Amino acid sequence: MTMKTDQFSRIPILGIFLIVLGTGLLLKQLNVIHIDGKTFLLFGLVAYGGAMVIRSFIFNIRQSLFLGSLCFYSGVLLLLGKYDLVENSAYVYIPGFLIVFGMAFLMLFIYNIRDIHLLVPAFIFVAIGVAFMMTEIGYWYVSDVKDVIRMYWPVALILFGFLILLRRNSK
Repeated sequence: MTMKTDQFSRIPILGIFLIVLGTGLLLKQLNVIHIDGKTFLLFGLVAYGGAMVIRSFIFNIRQSLFLGSLCFYSGVLLLLGKYDLVENSAYVYIPGFLIVFGMAFLMLFIYNIRDIHLLVPAFIFVAIGVAFMMTEIGYWYVSDVKDVIRMYWPVALILFGFLILLRRNSK
């Protein structure tokens, strides 16, 4: 990295986020803008997470990718609930956050496709989240999903072990 790129990659995104958030909330208090605080925070969460993800890919900083992905996808999920594009309830948010965790693991895999073992937690979290989301929508019964998970959870161990062996052999 060049000196200029290294200096830019150390810019504290959290500090900038707090300044923008505080400015927006102050403008709201002064009745300059008309947006509720929750919406402002959620858009801020999406922007902060998106900035962390972009910075991770541009400057090759893996450490902030997982947290950035969690912030971005969580903010999107909560905004969807706020604007009634998904039901605003725990029955949607809990499976939704499982999917968010899966997507964060998927982002780590996309960052470095040699980390193929990250597909296992990504697949598990997304699959369980989608399964419980399908029960909420009414396509599947909760008891059926629980029975399938109870029966086939060792498959995750088998896949994870297989991918670790595959990764070791590819080095």
